[in-house]
Amino acid sequence: MKTLSLIAQKGGTGKTTLAIHLAVQAQRAGHRVLLVDTDPQGSAGAWWQRRAAAEPALVQGQGTELSGILEQAAGRGFDWVIVDTAPHSSEQSRACAECSDAVVIPTRPAILDLDAIGITTALVADLKVPAQIVLNACPPRTRAREPRLVAEAREALTAYPAPVCPVALSQRAAFSHALIDGRAVVEFEAQGKAAAEVDALWRALAQVV
Repeated sequence: MKTLSLIAQKGGTGKTTLAIHLAVQAQRAGHRVLLVDTDPQGSAGAWWQRRAAAEPALVQGQGTELSGILEQAAGRGFDWVIVDTAPHSSEQSRACAECSDAVVIPTRPAILDLDAIGITTALVADLKVPAQIVLNACPPRTRAREPRLVAEAREALTAYPAPVCPVALSQRAAFSHALIDGRAVVEFEAQGKAAAEVDALWRALAQVV
């Protein structure tokens, strides 16, 4: 069983949206997946309650309870556990990182978000947990080229002790529309650009966990 936690000390990075979409993508790839919502806001849990499908499975709890949750998940035969964590809580984030095979650190390509990422990268580096930074809610690509803002963000992020994932997710309306009734973009618009980006991101991350 593999555990992937999404950790960002700053709120508003799209952490929950990423966790939901990675969980659905893993499930569609044929894995038994558990989505763990440790964020007190419970946004992933609210999405799951609106969802018609029973999979991926979901449990809610605190980050400090993750070790026990994972023990139960292993006993139930899950292949992947995707963990949505609480922002602004170093204790909860550390507890989740310690239990994870790898960590995803989402960030938007804006200066205030990039400035805030140092706390999270330092945490995972201290614990020696493999991590990747994922640029999220980016301006869409123009033809075959990344927008200048995204390229500049990649360059700025080289200062931190975690690699930047080559796949970035764009700011697309499909993400908002899909979540309304408990779906992911691949279920809302299977042939859309958002679904293709999520699939590429899942494939990239699955190779490094």
